[in-house]
Amino acid sequence: VYTTTMESIMPDGKALQMGTSHFLGQNFSKPFEVKFADKDNVEHFAWQTSWGVSWRLIGAMIMVHGDDKGLVLPPKVAPMQVVIVPIFRNDEGKETVLPKVEEIRNELESKDIRVHVDDREGLSPGYKFNDWEMKGVPIRIEIGPKDIEKQSMVVAKRFNLEKISLRFTEIEKISIILDDIQIEMLKKAKEQAKNNTIDISDYSEFKSKMDKGGFFNSPWCGKLECEEKIKEETGAEIRVIPFDGNNTNKKCIYCQETSVSIPIFARGY
Repeated sequence: VYTTTMESIMPDGKALQMGTSHFLGQNFSKPFEVKFADKDNVEHFAWQTSWGVSWRLIGAMIMVHGDDKGLVLPPKVAPMQVVIVPIFRNDEGKETVLPKVEEIRNELESKDIRVHVDDREGLSPGYKFNDWEMKGVPIRIEIGPKDIEKQSMVVAKRFNLEKISLRFTEIEKISIILDDIQIEMLKKAKEQAKNNTIDISDYSEFKSKMDKGGFFNSPWCGKLECEEKIKEETGAEIRVIPFDGNNTNKKCIYCQETSVSIPIFARGY
């Protein structure tokens, strides 16, 4: 009967459909005789829907936030929010560092932060840093013997690769940092979408700018032939018609007839 969808713009300017919701009405329940009884015990054909977002939404999140180093996960959905990497060269250093690491871990877990301690042996700190950056863990904490002496730790943020130093007594700030990362990642994604969404009513401009990608708000007459010609000539297609996209007094970008909506055109995967 009708379909709603969510579209996201990727860093390369292409569109990715994140999920669809189809209202099927009674189109399938009637031929298959799927019925239900109402409160008065009267039978009716079922009204059906079909929808889902899971895998595509996860894929979109990875593509929007990821970089050349690997995943960049928002803290609220990251399986591990903090990874602690203890640094030591010998048993003496190990005995000095690990008790503090456990203390930090317990304190973070008491604040409902998901924490992992990477105490794997035989791997260098640099290897571990790269490994967790690739896996997208939002915060990495580094603690070595010198940090114990200074009563501080190094905190590395995955989303912008910034490193800061926090005193052990400032451990409560980790929760604040995680919240800030969540806010900044969302802000960056919104700005990316906004900066790559433009209004275009001239077809020559449409064609010349499409190679750079983006969401183009362009008037359309509603005819399939025009959409097919645009796709043939530019590779772009209608991705979605926004809920407020039906109010238009402009001319169709392709045939110049009266438009019926202003959909979002884009190239997609």
